[in-house]
Amino acid sequence: MQNDTKGFVGRTYEVYLLSQAWEDESKGVFLLDAPDGTGKTSLLQTWLSQLEAANWVSADNVYAWSFPDTTDDMDLPTLAEEFVEHALPWFARNLQLPKAPLERITLLAKLIQRQRTLLVLDNFPTLSFDVDEETLASPTPSLAFLINSLAAYNRGLCVLATRQAIPACELFQQNIAQYTLPSLNPDEGEELLRQRGVMLMPTTLRKFAHDFSGHALTLDLLSSYLTNGGNMEDIHAILAWRNKDRGNLQTRAVLGLIEQWLWKTPELLLLYLITLLDRPVTQKELFLLLHSQRQAWFQRWLKPNETLQALLPLSKLSMREFSKVQRRLYQLHLITSAPDTGALDVHSLLRTYFRERVRTRFPGIPARLQGLLEKCTQTLVTILPPEAPALGNERQARYCWLGYSDMQTAINATRALGVKLEKSALQKHWYRAAIIANHLCENHLVLGNLSAAMYCARRGVAYAELSHDKPSLLQNTKLLTRLLRLTGNTREATFLLQRTRETCGLGTATKRLNA
Repeated sequence: MQNDTKGFVGRTYEVYLLSQAWEDESKGVFLLDAPDGTGKTSLLQTWLSQLEAANWVSADNVYAWSFPDTTDDMDLPTLAEEFVEHALPWFARNLQLPKAPLERITLLAKLIQRQRTLLVLDNFPTLSFDVDEETLASPTPSLAFLINSLAAYNRGLCVLATRQAIPACELFQQNIAQYTLPSLNPDEGEELLRQRGVMLMPTTLRKFAHDFSGHALTLDLLSSYLTNGGNMEDIHAILAWRNKDRGNLQTRAVLGLIEQWLWKTPELLLLYLITLLDRPVTQKELFLLLHSQRQAWFQRWLKPNETLQALLPLSKLSMREFSKVQRRLYQLHLITSAPDTGALDVHSLLRTYFRERVRTRFPGIPARLQGLLEKCTQTLVTILPPEAPALGNERQARYCWLGYSDMQTAINATRALGVKLEKSALQKHWYRAAIIANHLCENHLVLGNLSAAMYCARRGVAYAELSHDKPSLLQNTKLLTRLLRLTGNTREATFLLQRTRETCGLGTATKRLNA
């Protein structure tokens, strides 16, 4: 969930209801429902902030999880598995975890029930809470099994924020509290616009709040448009669409104004890119994805007609310029950030609108962009290991041989080499990149990361070929063939040696490289 509670107005009664449900031992589940953009997440953030200020009152554990915006389009068992995969180790600590899905979700329910736990599940998927024998016997039990277990017995409280009301199971009805979050009234809408910096008469602000149906997200977007030079006449032109039950037409109309206002700017391209992805993404991941598209090893993942030419202007930005564009989107309230990772994300309504627009405007955008991002991310993690691998005493001499005093120094140096390699590749310093890749491969071998060493060796050969430096090509080829033979890829090693001899102009009498 996003961590920006600035500008939160009203909702005093709703905060009171949540606090009462937390103190009421007879309530195990609180169902909060409202359409997209009404302010469910902001309400939960404000309530959790108050609990945190009070040292979490009497909570033993507090765990919050936000389901993907594409919840309704995804397979429910997959969502349940992803949630359990993350939550179970957190609650189980050092316990040995079962492998069967039903045993895992049962253990999670027991661990939550064991202590007074506040469990907050935002953007919860729409499902049925009916429990029958078929559900219990299913190899992939749904989230309803967990919720019904918590409704049956729960020392704490489970808060579910959903887009539409979910009929509670009649068996546990007395243990479940339900509330539908209303839209902002004109006074609250006026206060929201005023806090966002819209300097107009109070009567005009209240009229805007009324005409836009008190929809919190639409008023927030409206304030961003007006406080950054938007035209009042454009706002009056869309007021005829005042109908909160017509598929968020007003919100889409305001987004259309913002898109037209940001036309041909890097801010709009970055917003397009974020909305194309299926999950929050960090700035480092975005920067890597954008700058990798110009490298040969990345282009092999794409077919010729699946290029990212539409987003090419973003790849020409420096890190400072990229951060400036990102801050601009923050100021416009078009993107948010996760509190734990700082990853960039957008509201579900914005994601739906801009994803439709970018696929219409740039039909050549690959549908598997998320997969490319994951490959780039995995590559980055492989090169820059986030945690120190466990090394035995017998490897002490190995990293000392590299010139490092201890293991942690060797790991830090390996990470620094990885950064230098990416920088050299981006600047197309192929000769320097080939040398760094060779050193980085050796470092990974000493640290015991064979897959990372193999990847760096392949990059070293590719960069050496681009540099047209024969000694560098021979050196990197020698290292790569050693790894290939070590992993049993003798045929590829032989082919690589033959190609290198032909490239370097060496005859068949050339001495074979020792593996």
